[in-house]
Amino acid sequence: MNKLLLLLAGLLLAAPAAQAQVRPAATPRLAPSFFSTYTYLSYTILDKGTSAVPMAAKGVGGTLSLRPDGTYQKAMIIAGNGGTMRFDQTGRFRFTADRIAFVYTDKKGQARTDEGTFRLVNGILTLTILGYPAGNQSVYTLRAQ
Repeated sequence: MNKLLLLLAGLLLAAPAAQAQVRPAATPRLAPSFFSTYTYLSYTILDKGTSAVPMAAKGVGGTLSLRPDGTYQKAMIIAGNGGTMRFDQTGRFRFTADRIAFVYTDKKGQARTDEGTFRLVNGILTLTILGYPAGNQSVYTLRAQ
């Protein structure tokens, strides 16, 4: 009887190990890529010199492409002054942890860097770019296409 119990216990313990050996490996799930083209959903500006409440821009649209080679292309539009204002920009970006910096040349040919934080959750990218003077900021909300 003891030998039978030992045999059954051995078979029960060995069965999961044998099954684990024949099961195919699970296919890993890939997280959505940070490198994508995003569509602008909203844009707010906090200028503490005029208000403690962020001001929402009207008629926001366009795209931001973040490429794996560290380059970006911004084509943002905002309604204003009875028409549409365009903000096009190309340059390089770098990021570490939750920090991001955009390096570009402005319309006057001057090198500029905009820095801040980013957060990507479920395909929604939120960029908070630090403004001048300190304490001011712009917040962009975008959706991956």
